[in-house]
Amino acid sequence: MTHIFKVLSLSILLIFSSLSFAAGSSQTANSTPYVLIQNVGNQLFSDIAKLNELDEKTKREQLKLLIKSQLMPHIDTKFVSFKLLGKHVREIKKEQAVTFIDAVEQYLVGTYTNVLMSYKGQDVHFIEPVFDVASQYASVKSEIVAEGAPTIDMIFKFRKSKSGQWQVYDIEAESISLLSAKQKEIVSRISEIGIDAVSKELIAKS
Repeated sequence: MTHIFKVLSLSILLIFSSLSFAAGSSQTANSTPYVLIQNVGNQLFSDIAKLNELDEKTKREQLKLLIKSQLMPHIDTKFVSFKLLGKHVREIKKEQAVTFIDAVEQYLVGTYTNVLMSYKGQDVHFIEPVFDVASQYASVKSEIVAEGAPTIDMIFKFRKSKSGQWQVYDIEAESISLLSAKQKEIVSRISEIGIDAVSKELIAKS
């Protein structure tokens, strides 16, 4: 599970390394997921390149800031968090939900930071989908290509917010859903130790 999560985390970073616009812009709101992916831009990785001369601790701190400002607005953290809760979603209090969502975001930021610290320049090829403009959900298939390694088939799943912004909520690699796999782990853990303890664990891992 850990290896799969690292692979999927890397893919999310690769897909958004090509985004050059700010979250909430009219371009974002009016784009399909495929257009959003295909927009050429190097803002995130250009900014990361500027950090290469820093010591590891400072680079990690700056990477976290970049991920929070440039990547996380394109991840539907709230939707993902409620999906992760599974059967427990009706049991928790509002305050616990807020804390859990924040914990999930911190966990993702920490995970993406770790992945970016070891980024090796893999390429992603995208396949244009048949897209229903009226749908709230969409999928885009892609292939991760790295020299000397097998090609990995990926499917990025998007959800359109009420404001019209497309955001990633799940990724499938070789037919394995990151959201479903992580949900089983989180639901089981909440049953064992409770939502408050799980939130603390996620924050500790960030």
